[in-house]
Amino acid sequence: MNIFTRVKEFIMNLFKISAEKEFNVDIISSDLMEMAQIEWQNIIKGRPYWMSKNVRTINFAKFLCYYTSKKTCLDLNVTISGSDRADYINQCIGAMIQKSIRDKVEDACGAGGIILKPSGTYNPTGAIDYVMPGSFAVTEKNSNGDILGVIFIDRQIKGDDYFTRLEYQHFTSSISDDGEGVGRTYTIENKAFRSKGSDSLGRSIALADVPEWKNIPESVTISNVEKPLFGYFKMPYNNTIDYTSPEGVAVFANCIEELRNLDVAWSRKDDEVDDSQHITFIDENALMKRDKNTGDKERLELPRFVKGLKHGVDAASTVDEHIPTMLTEQRVADINSILSMISTKAGFSQGQFVLDRKTGNTTATEIESDDSETVETITDIRTALKTAIKDLVYALDKYCDVFFNLPSGYVNALDENVADEDIFYFKDLLASFEQDRQRAYQLMIQGVYSKRKYLKEYEGFNDKEIDEMFAERDEENASQNTGGLYGEE
Repeated sequence: MNIFTRVKEFIMNLFKISAEKEFNVDIISSDLMEMAQIEWQNIIKGRPYWMSKNVRTINFAKFLCYYTSKKTCLDLNVTISGSDRADYINQCIGAMIQKSIRDKVEDACGAGGIILKPSGTYNPTGAIDYVMPGSFAVTEKNSNGDILGVIFIDRQIKGDDYFTRLEYQHFTSSISDDGEGVGRTYTIENKAFRSKGSDSLGRSIALADVPEWKNIPESVTISNVEKPLFGYFKMPYNNTIDYTSPEGVAVFANCIEELRNLDVAWSRKDDEVDDSQHITFIDENALMKRDKNTGDKERLELPRFVKGLKHGVDAASTVDEHIPTMLTEQRVADINSILSMISTKAGFSQGQFVLDRKTGNTTATEIESDDSETVETITDIRTALKTAIKDLVYALDKYCDVFFNLPSGYVNALDENVADEDIFYFKDLLASFEQDRQRAYQLMIQGVYSKRKYLKEYEGFNDKEIDEMFAERDEENASQNTGGLYGEE
């Protein structure tokens, strides 16, 4: 464990102790999970523990997170409808999908999960906060592993001052408000602190002392709440680091040793390439010449591929040739073997990631119909994402009641009788470009797909070329309507 990791762990422990004291609650976040989360972050930031002078990293873990996020969010669209309130929530979710979702899913892939919560801001473009592990501490869970209570940590640095806000969300009653086991009382508490260093909360201050927090209430109590007012997007992998933790694990948590092996193998390949230049060794004595004027000996200047070597001069050993052997095929085979194991242990089909012998690049192959493991894993992650978004929609609906005073209205995403297919759209993982092109062409012929969009997306024309084509077509149509193509009478 490096010094950065130890310092971050020390600071987090101080926050936990202070937060427990401030709210008189026990934090159940796992020390094992916190250490694992720090390790995962170091890996995807290009600072794995196995880096050394001779072992560099290609950061394949980050590529794995990027690839997983890309396939998970492929053509994602969410439609929230049913009322004016639903339209507002749809704007919030739409802004998230358009601006942030790919990056946030990638973050969750590398951290095991991420919390999506209302920020309390009415503006749809800033209505959602994204909270990573390390910025929240779990205080309560149920037997299913669902998070029920959380302390969120928000920090602002202004000059030499550190401002910290702790937001504690939790249920304050163990039984339902209506006596039928549906809704319970839910409380959101906020406290602010100011300190001169990053290693403590410091003294308590008013929320209004920080301009960004001046409109945040110290405490809000909400009745008839069925579930926490946030969505936790959790990676659907079994947590074998700490079975008691409600938090998820990174997509690469089960193949860290293989990621190390990949970096070692790649570094060896690179070193072999660096060392592959042709070198000629010539005896030092054979490289000396005598100055005609002074009689002093001078050494000849050598090109980079010639080296001097002192081992005596004779007819057999004056010059030696070094021609290194390149084990390219063996190196590539070893790298692909490691990539195959990473694919398998991360939940993808074998051969999903390969080293291209022609380009030397590591790539992901196109998903085929027999890649069931890849399809199942991405489908599981999409299901987890849908659950988190629906929980977020529920939280936004409650915020509309408490903070925004929006009229009540029907929200389709909160109706259990509405199918997910009517709310969420993801592109079929098995759909190829040609299949998409043929489908778009048929829809264009039927008049339900834009001709311009078809020509741009599937035929490669730009707007200028399309305008010229349409203008030429209109000119031909006009001439045919006024006497034929050649102006016949």
